[in-house]
Amino acid sequence: MIMKRHISLFAVLLAITSATAVAQEIAKPSAKQIRFADWEVGAFFHYTLNPFTDQEHGDGQEPPSKFNPTELDVEQWILTAKSMGARYAVLTARHEGGFCLWPSKTTDYTIANSPFRNGNGDLVREFVNACRKHGLGVGLYHTAGFDANAAIGKYEGDMELPLQWSTTWGKAVSEAFRKDPTLRERFKIKQVEQMRELLTWYGPIDFMWSDHWDATDPNGVWRAVTNLARELQPELVFMGPDTWVPGNETGHVVYPMWNAVNTVDGTENSRPAAGTGDQTTQNSYGLLEGDVRKGDPLGKYWRVRECTTHMAFHYGGWFWHPDHVKKTYPRQTWEHLDLYYRTVGLGANTIINLPPNTRGLIPDNLAAAAKKLGDEIRNRFSQPIATTNAVQTGDVVELNWDQPQQINTVVTMENIEGGQKIAKYTLEAFVDGHWETLEPRNRLVAQKPYNGDPGYETIGHKKIDRVKPVPTNRVRLRCLQSITKPIEIRSLAVFDCEPITRTYEASYPYLSGIDTLFDEAHGSMKRDLDYRGGPLELGGTKYEHGILLCPVGLTKIGIAEFDMTRIPKAKGMTATIGIEDMTASHGSCKFIVEGKVDQKWQELYHSPLLRGGSKPIEMAVKFPKGMEQLRLKTTDGGDNANSDHALWADAKFTQ
Repeated sequence: MIMKRHISLFAVLLAITSATAVAQEIAKPSAKQIRFADWEVGAFFHYTLNPFTDQEHGDGQEPPSKFNPTELDVEQWILTAKSMGARYAVLTARHEGGFCLWPSKTTDYTIANSPFRNGNGDLVREFVNACRKHGLGVGLYHTAGFDANAAIGKYEGDMELPLQWSTTWGKAVSEAFRKDPTLRERFKIKQVEQMRELLTWYGPIDFMWSDHWDATDPNGVWRAVTNLARELQPELVFMGPDTWVPGNETGHVVYPMWNAVNTVDGTENSRPAAGTGDQTTQNSYGLLEGDVRKGDPLGKYWRVRECTTHMAFHYGGWFWHPDHVKKTYPRQTWEHLDLYYRTVGLGANTIINLPPNTRGLIPDNLAAAAKKLGDEIRNRFSQPIATTNAVQTGDVVELNWDQPQQINTVVTMENIEGGQKIAKYTLEAFVDGHWETLEPRNRLVAQKPYNGDPGYETIGHKKIDRVKPVPTNRVRLRCLQSITKPIEIRSLAVFDCEPITRTYEASYPYLSGIDTLFDEAHGSMKRDLDYRGGPLELGGTKYEHGILLCPVGLTKIGIAEFDMTRIPKAKGMTATIGIEDMTASHGSCKFIVEGKVDQKWQELYHSPLLRGGSKPIEMAVKFPKGMEQLRLKTTDGGDNANSDHALWADAKFTQ
């Protein structure tokens, strides 16, 4: 059956090259899905007991009395989101620990039993009211399958508290269900009633984020809450049947990308099925959201992609953390812009995390970064040089304006009301009396299997193409392949945008000040900062510069690659290498340097196995003549996650 499916799809892709391809029925979005896609940018507010307990995943054991933000101002949150350009916002009404930010009648584990507002607080209501006051779509997070307090109650087992998400948290929950055969049904009833409260007490809700959704079990909790949401608020966009995550929590979307999907069981109650070349990666938490799916042009169901941004907008976790846990602070503006281009610019939504602190406010540095991103987006895209003003039909869509001007960006939107159809296209400009193909310059930060250099393939809701600058007053899009006819372009617009300049704290000769061709590391490669955002330290010595290159969980290798043709004066490199001091005596890894000469990689250095707490070593490498690229690799030595803290301190080029 699988082979037949592949042959059928291949035959269609051959047929679509013909201008006479006949129209066929394809998946189309609902009106609410189109509205949601048009919002493009959302804001995520992760808030619960966790900032007050230094936990990232609450274990349901911390008392409600610890929740006491004394300066909470939800309007400050929403105004920060608006300044960033967000059109909708999502609050973690009840995260995985089970603490309810509204006075739920289903449990005592709520805001009503906290000092906040003297026990009379209802943060969900404050949030909903602020969103409506300032014109943002209202979204709530409630994950029915994960509720530690409802599953465990007061934990009295032998495992150490707090329970750890990737190990003891799940084990304790599984044991609770195994020991009490009646617990699962009581758990389900509680989740259903919490969903009922959220969808009946607060008026229309626009979006429900339902983390880890899988409604394949007709008697399970996910099917029950999904059906209830459909019944109570049919216009609600529900994470799962209406939207889907792209396979990571770092703000990347696979490309080419189709919104249409087939599902694992052929119904709308399950996750997208894998297609040819699709894979599953290991994300930070090892959950099913690691499923990377390109979608299927002939898929049965439409699902808007929404990219989550843990570790993409700021360092730290989903929740705000102080310096001594996981310091929460923003990434640089160029990284924020790259996040926008690799999500919204490839046809997906992006929901950007803005975690409030223990005071109940978005920290000043995050609020300033959010506004700067919004300003940058508005400066780039609010004033097009020219744009179409109606839906255009046909394989060729042309845009003309009076006087030639330099352009470097083309923004295209399909009319997805009729489905997503374009499989391959090209952009051309009329220059010096003839049409020439615009050279794509879509360089993005990406980790495999995500595409850092997307060309001209799918469009969907929106595609932002950066191109080599040219002076022109005529641009056209030519569809080269499509799934069906007619091609419908909702909008074609051209801009001359400021280029994105990647900047770092350091500069040449330090490697931490040089841009990478490609890098992949657990928690992303860090420059001049330790894993928690503090100063670099090896063997009691502090270093101003260095690269923290953490092995990725799935491959157990961290990689950073540099284009040496851009820095021909560099003839070698030196570094002090070891595992940073914060791991104490834990962890082990090896450090490897490779060079590419004549398109072949050769090993230039291979360290002995280094362990946490051991004396760091000095290394030096001479580059072979004609070396085109440099690759740094760190490998997990087999001593678990502490091997992630592999530090190339004071790594710099020699001349």
